[in-house]
Amino acid sequence: MAPTITERAAFLARLHFGVTVPLLALALVPFCARIYVRIWPVWRLGWDDAFIIAGLACSIIDWGLLVPEMHIHPGDISMDEVREAVFLAYFAIPIWAISMTLIKTSIVLTLLRLPLKKPWRIGLYMIAAVQVTYCVADMQYLFFKCRPFHAAWDIMVPLRERKCPSLHTDIVVSSIGSAINITTDLLLSVAPMFILWNLRRPLRERVVICILTGMGLFASVASIMKAVVVADWRNVDDQWEMAMSIATWTILEQLISLFAACCPSLKGPIQALLSKCGVSLTRQNTNVSFVHIPSRMRENQLRREAREWLGEDDLQPPRQGPSELIAVVDEESGRSKNNSSLVLPPLPGSKTLIPRFLLRRQKDGA
Repeated sequence: MAPTITERAAFLARLHFGVTVPLLALALVPFCARIYVRIWPVWRLGWDDAFIIAGLACSIIDWGLLVPEMHIHPGDISMDEVREAVFLAYFAIPIWAISMTLIKTSIVLTLLRLPLKKPWRIGLYMIAAVQVTYCVADMQYLFFKCRPFHAAWDIMVPLRERKCPSLHTDIVVSSIGSAINITTDLLLSVAPMFILWNLRRPLRERVVICILTGMGLFASVASIMKAVVVADWRNVDDQWEMAMSIATWTILEQLISLFAACCPSLKGPIQALLSKCGVSLTRQNTNVSFVHIPSRMRENQLRREAREWLGEDDLQPPRQGPSELIAVVDEESGRSKNNSSLVLPPLPGSKTLIPRFLLRRQKDGA
């Protein structure tokens, strides 16, 4: 028997569109800012950018797969509509798992651009490994839990012919996945705060960056709310309403994670806006920051140089001596006198001292 869309279910469907569509538009702002700063004035797209682009694509696909179950008007629906909605919603689950894995892997790769010490790097690799392992295990469970396979998403298969795990098992598996996602959300939101705060950059710059990276905590809230709703699945009368609530929290979780992953790219526009108001985040060269770190700094020697520089509040020359690490840049042309392949944007003043490892952007493609 086909279900009837109640007034509350229709309201939840309208709420879904009213919340997710503006949030998608909002998430595109830092995403576009991120891509812009990575391709102009120097092409610096990396694997972290490729993963975030793929994550955005999967999030949009996931949103589209959940649209058929959103009926904004109350009334009866046909069995064909129910079958289509259940089919697409089921395949939205692995797309969600892939999307979250891509987004979180992008965050890990972005943090690995920083001159981190070995314990931090090992921790980030472990977070990525856990997330990827969960994604693979979740998809295996989804597609191989029933006999025949299509009984998991085809409601027309007779009950006597299907053999699937109980609803309790599905809820337990979902709860385990929620716990993993909440944990990784928290770790990837809090870890950048500790990493960036300990770099001893100017206080205002650290505060802005920590606020931007801390946006991921809201994704944890969405994950928790979804876990609460799923855990109450057996105790509701209208499971269609419940499915729409789960769909809304699922999309919110993805879009907030995407927003948080790209938020650090808003540092430049925020810094420019504050500069117009007479507030500067850095007291020296605003183009030298831990937001843009060349990929070659993953090498041990360059990481040591970077930590030496980023550990000094005013970017003074390191103790090893300036001859090997410093290049003089002509501010009027923006070209290094020691490295003619680099072009920097014009900066105020006549000359400045720039760490040599920051003068390797074009050569390294970072």
